Amino acid sequence: MDGSSRRCRRSGLAREERSPRPRGLLLESVLLRPGGRSDCLRPAGWEWFTHPEHRRPRDAVTQSGEVPPLKVLFVTSMHPSPQFPLRGIIVLRLAEALRRLGHQIEVLELGAGSPLRYVRERPRVKRAARILRSHIVHAHFGYSGLAASSVRVPLVTSFYGDDLQGTWTASGGTSTKSKVGVLLSQMVALRSTRCIAVSESLRSRLWLPRARQKTDVVRDSVDPHLFKPIDKGVARARLGIPMEDILVLFPHDVTQPTKRLWLAQKAVDKLRVSEPGAKLWVVNGRPPDEMPWFYAASDVMLVTSVLEAGPSSAKEALACGVPVVSVAVGDLELFQDVPDAMFLSGPSEDDLAESLRKGLRVGSEPRTSRLPTQLTLDSAARRVEAVYATAVRGFAQ
Repeated sequence: MDGSSRRCRRSGLAREERSPRPRGLLLESVLLRPGGRSDCLRPAGWEWFTHPEHRRPRDAVTQSGEVPPLKVLFVTSMHPSPQFPLRGIIVLRLAEALRRLGHQIEVLELGAGSPLRYVRERPRVKRAARILRSHIVHAHFGYSGLAASSVRVPLVTSFYGDDLQGTWTASGGTSTKSKVGVLLSQMVALRSTRCIAVSESLRSRLWLPRARQKTDVVRDSVDPHLFKPIDKGVARARLGIPMEDILVLFPHDVTQPTKRLWLAQKAVDKLRVSEPGAKLWVVNGRPPDEMPWFYAASDVMLVTSVLEAGPSSAKEALACGVPVVSVAVGDLELFQDVPDAMFLSGPSEDDLAESLRKGLRVGSEPRTSRLPTQLTLDSAARRVEAVYATAVRGFAQ
């Protein structure tokens, strides 16, 4: 037994017993593993992943009953706050979906403020992972992985967009600050055991083959129980909107230059030549659970962004039966998955107006969900579960 292992056996558990218990974290028994990996405290149940009978391809471990409950610590700067109440809702929904699969998910919020917080929070993240006896630490957004760089369990990092693409500015191009962030995210990807990207186009933003090879694509997903078709008349009556209005929904944060509100407005102005009742309907900052009513009340949704990873709003609209017109950005596979309701357009007002006309024809049809089955929230949770199993098994071996 080496010196570090003896110290761990003599004082490690005592330190854990004296440490205050963070709210929401559960203490579990651990197995002492002298030597081997740098951490001698490993989560109970680790043997399952190293047993010869369980060394199978990744797809096999997601079958019902084969993956034991995992303890996962979410580390994220994507979380709701008084200033941004909608931020990180996709992370919270994923956490709930994984809990329904039997996993214990705890969320550690990194807050907002100086980028230095990602470094300052390292001790808190490390301590939380240790007390929880985490099998996995899952960092959401590339920068969040900086706060988890010292954990001694597998680190999975999810990339969502700006962390690998940069942040578009009003003057054109990405900001210098975000370029530094992209560099840091590339480093986090190399440090991580496994990575997740929300689209293939985002995965391609990883610079090195080594990082791309260990990155799985788990596309933006939607809860079909929340986002589902609602009668347009019922929705408009609820929101007080006249039935004769032709509404082009723009459910994006217009303070972000990448969304190109100006282009969307020009496209709708051009559409108004043939459809005088057309209006650009900007909806943002609404409670997440109310968004299905806004999708239902619209006729078509529009995406004009320069940079996107998803967007998740396109899937939400499709789940509500609303067609989407988009420039070639983000999850390009969606155009192939739903060719009858996803309309690809060039980035000009004329092309967008013509695609909007096509979308309006589809939008006048009876509403049915057009969301591909593989893009439901439960399907995404299963894929994330498979990534976890792969990460833990590889780390243990």
